[in-house]
Amino acid sequence: MVSIMTTVHSSASASAALAKFNIKNSTAIQVGDLYMFSGMTAIDLGTFEVCDGDLATQARLTLKNFGVILEDFGLSLDHVVKVNAQLTNVNDFPLWNEVFLDMFEPPYPCRTTVGAPLVVGDIEVEITAAATPRR
Repeated sequence: MVSIMTTVHSSASASAALAKFNIKNSTAIQVGDLYMFSGMTAIDLGTFEVCDGDLATQARLTLKNFGVILEDFGLSLDHVVKVNAQLTNVNDFPLWNEVFLDMFEPPYPCRTTVGAPLVVGDIEVEITAAATPRR
């Protein structure tokens, strides 16, 4: 039997934002070379305020936030292999698709997009991701 090491990680950037909303979770769980990241939203990492704007604006900021957190682990958006997006309005999918295609390069990460209400303020999108340095 092969044993794979599982490590729980936290990021100073993400932890401070989560504390403002009294949310307790790990920034990432690492299993072998795979990092699975908790949901990220359009929160200004300097002020911890929810970003105003449409879905495209919020999705772009959310992915930039992921870039900051990925850097804490020696990774970048280029290492992302899976993206899950929750949109509050599925009719905004064309905006999400445009941002996705702009922020990632081929071969694009696998992705899933669903519509569902979100629990914090005026957030239009929440994104989770998985990344590996082997991509």
